[in-house]
Amino acid sequence: MPTLLLRAYGRTVAFDGPSPALAVAKDRLPLTYRTCSAPAERRWAVRRLSGQDWAVVVENDVLSVRTDMVEATEAVLSDLELWIAECARNRVFVHAGCVAVDGQAIVLPGRSMSGKSSLTAALVRAGADYYSDEYAVFDNRGLVRPYPRRLAIRPYDGAAPRRVPVEELGGRSGRGPAKVKLIAVLRFDPGAGWQPRPLTRGPAVLRLLDNTVATRSRPRAVLSALEGATHDARALEGTRGDADDTAARLMSILSG
Repeated sequence: MPTLLLRAYGRTVAFDGPSPALAVAKDRLPLTYRTCSAPAERRWAVRRLSGQDWAVVVENDVLSVRTDMVEATEAVLSDLELWIAECARNRVFVHAGCVAVDGQAIVLPGRSMSGKSSLTAALVRAGADYYSDEYAVFDNRGLVRPYPRRLAIRPYDGAAPRRVPVEELGGRSGRGPAKVKLIAVLRFDPGAGWQPRPLTRGPAVLRLLDNTVATRSRPRAVLSALEGATHDARALEGTRGDADDTAARLMSILSG
């Protein structure tokens, strides 16, 4: 079975699977994952079972069974990325969307299904550079770095998300570090609409901590990065309505 060896954030991983699955992985992962020849620290696989089923395997343990190869590959990549986020060297991963304008970043903390991808896409359409719709990646100074994988745009009917290159939205990926200027912890609520309130620095750090992958395993590194990230940042929390309207409001706050 073909193998894809990858090096990312100081870690080396392997993905075993049929060639079409490996092609999906290469297309789906950020450019920060580079092919290598070093021994893998952890191994994932997609394996064909009887009939149409595919097994999602981690270190020879079956995590789940899927009926579609691409769906199984997506499950592998999600788990692989999460492991990298947990074990990365010299980087702190926060579940968040992230964009930047002229080196000033907007960070949108939130877990899956929180609406951060749709708001990230709206900010890109509004002219911001794309950094990530899944992980805001901080260095030890608290600067955010690009994690430019394809955006996961979820259809309104609840179907599986479609992976969209940022260029399809008329945008571009960010380059280099950006300083966090705005942290927006926003929950989609079409009834309430735009109803944010300001957050002081302490609660802002706590909201980021709540979405940080390695909080328990690397607390000192995490706190150092988040203290740097929030040093000069404005933060707000509350509800939002339409993504494009919210993006316009956030861009106005950033430039104000």
